[in-house]
Amino acid sequence: MNVLGADVGGTSARVVHYQDGHERSRAEGPGGAMRIGRGQALAAALADLARPLLARAGVVRADAFVVGASGAGREAERTELHAALETQRIAWRVIVTTDADLARAAAFAGEPGVLLIAGTGSIAIVRDVDGTTRRVGGLGWRMGDQGSAHWLGVQGLIAVGAMHDQLGPPTHLTEALCAKAGVSGIGGLVRWSTTATPAEVAALGPAVVACAEAGDAVAEGIVAAGVAWLVRLAESAGAGRLPVALSGGLLASGRPLRDRVCNALAARSIKMEMHPIDPCRGAPVLARGS
Repeated sequence: MNVLGADVGGTSARVVHYQDGHERSRAEGPGGAMRIGRGQALAAALADLARPLLARAGVVRADAFVVGASGAGREAERTELHAALETQRIAWRVIVTTDADLARAAAFAGEPGVLLIAGTGSIAIVRDVDGTTRRVGGLGWRMGDQGSAHWLGVQGLIAVGAMHDQLGPPTHLTEALCAKAGVSGIGGLVRWSTTATPAEVAALGPAVVACAEAGDAVAEGIVAAGVAWLVRLAESAGAGRLPVALSGGLLASGRPLRDRVCNALAARSIKMEMHPIDPCRGAPVLARGS
């Protein structure tokens, strides 16, 4: 069985070709959340990544194309992307879900468990013992995403602004965030922040964590609060009763917040699945189960 799996995040997209469950090849390109009106462009970009993979294996059309896309949590977005992918005629069957659902399927091979994801945004997604699934978080940067890279970046910018106006304590975050944003001084950072995209603000998150690791008390407070939010997300989704796996740009193996969140979960005696998670591995799982 030839299965294509696509993991489409806020900043990048990965497409992998699986043959009888074994990875044959993969490609990576720019990502972006699925939004109404963007289906055709996103489908074309994914097809451009996928076609060379199939050609390399001598396959004209895959049996299934499983796409997990950021922003595809609502039916309207899923329907538009599904229809656009079908026009590409790259697979006999198209399955569209969220990037979180794809990663959860990969983490537990379809079995019960809570997947905690923190990257540009944050979400906990659970499959329970009765087969039902639900999500906690994932509301986007205006209404949620606590503990995410975007949230950390915003809190860092607020702390710098508070220090500048003598409303908050001194912090080395000014230098760290200016360097990351490629600007000079508080004025440059203010101008940058007014036009920065969510992805650009999220890119500040690791700099906030690095500043905390270097001993900055303000950054440490921000990071500690972010970790506490992520643990709350996991517990609300059922962590403790179910095992937890970690994924995303902040929590994947070797990433900035993984050890802190692992320690916080361990302190609550929550069982964790520690193996690295490749979200695209969820594609063969979902293709078999649908």
